[in-house]
Amino acid sequence: MSEEKQMLLQEQINKIEDVIATLNQQFQGEDLDDETNFLTIVRDNLKEIK
Repeated sequence: MSEEKQMLLQEQINKIEDVIATLNQQFQGEDLDDETNFLTIVRDNLKEIK
C-alpha cells in the first residue's frame, strides 16, 4: 500500500477516535452504545487494513 494511502487511513482512524471521544464526553447520559460500538469496529478494521 502506498504511503499516501496509509496516511489517509491514519487520518481517518484519528478522526473516528476523535468522534468516539467526543460522543463519550458530551453525551455520557445518552444511549449511544450502538453508535460508538459501530465506530469502534470501523476504526479497528481500518487499523487492520493499514
